[in-house]
Amino acid sequence: MPLIGIGGIVSAAEFHCKLGEEVIVGLGEGVIMHTCMWEKEPGVTIRTGSLELIKNDILILKSQTNDNGKLHGNFTVWSDEGKIVESGNYVEGVKEGSWLATDKNGISTTLVYRQGKIVDP
Repeated sequence: MPLIGIGGIVSAAEFHCKLGEEVIVGLGEGVIMHTCMWEKEPGVTIRTGSLELIKNDILILKSQTNDNGKLHGNFTVWSDEGKIVESGNYVEGVKEGSWLATDKNGISTTLVYRQGKIVDP
């Protein structure tokens, strides 16, 4: 069954695991997690590559992790209405560069991070 995503259709064929096996798990309240799990070494399993959270067939979170399971790459969270709540980039598990954050009143702010700490723009 194709899933409706922000800006188009998200289908299982589009989800690719560089390492490990694709995993789809229901998290409750209409939320499904689509990710990759990799046994890095015996007894050590980590999440790698893409992660998508889909709520009631709408993509609400998309992120990436590196081969060590740390957030690395683009990270975006959408509201149930399809508006960006948070968007930016992770490098080795810490926020880096410009991040867009939108509060519950719809007011957006751009924050700049260097090595996980907010700096003046």
